[in-house]
Amino acid sequence: MPKISIITPTYNSENTLHGTVEALLRQTFSDFEYIIIDAVSKDQTLDKIKSYIPAFEKKGVSVRIVSEPDKGVYDAMNKGISLATGKLIGITNSDDWYEDNTLEVMWNKFSDGVVDQNNSMIYGIERVWKDNKIFNVQRRGASFISESVLPHSTFFVSKEVYNKYGAFDLSIKVLADYDLICRCVSKGVKLEEVDVVISNFRLGGISSSYFDFYSDYYMIQHKYGFISDKKYKEYKYLLRLKKIINRFMKKW
Repeated sequence: MPKISIITPTYNSENTLHGTVEALLRQTFSDFEYIIIDAVSKDQTLDKIKSYIPAFEKKGVSVRIVSEPDKGVYDAMNKGISLATGKLIGITNSDDWYEDNTLEVMWNKFSDGVVDQNNSMIYGIERVWKDNKIFNVQRRGASFISESVLPHSTFFVSKEVYNKYGAFDLSIKVLADYDLICRCVSKGVKLEEVDVVISNFRLGGISSSYFDFYSDYYMIQHKYGFISDKKYKEYKYLLRLKKIINRFMKKW
């Protein structure tokens, strides 16, 4: 069995997938499997993925491709998690990419004899890109979990954690990743940090809608006790008010 499983959900990703895949081919660590969950792309995504298979085979990496309808990106991620055989699982979207040594860094942390391999999530620093330029660098650690969304693109999660506490909640539209992290931490899962850039995240994905984002965010904050019932009601009211104002302004 491979030590690490990497999952990429795809849908009509032919124009961005090359960066994701080529970053995996440059990895300094090769004991991993690559699982692509495609939502029946209508472009050349699948052909592009298949064109890389010989390069992965030369590296000793097995590639598994599943192409079938799904219920969204988190459903695709859940399918990949269920297929994963590695002890440690990373998820990289089809417009994001890892640093060249990411898998080596994460496995070294996971296997350092200190991290509990049955009860840990490992994360690092996220470099954020906008319009092909560095927009900022996200370094929000475990102490910020009650205040802010953590950089999910950098997270590598023990397979045992998924087995014990489940994967992504499909009822949550935008921030199922934040919900997963909060759920696991509430059950006693340890967040372990590495102090290097792990992933490059391109703005403009599923979490782009302001109102959908904050609707999920306040719900999750309330669900795990980070804000009171009163605050939650206030935030929901303000969000609805902003949405009404936004619609009104668009008419003008």
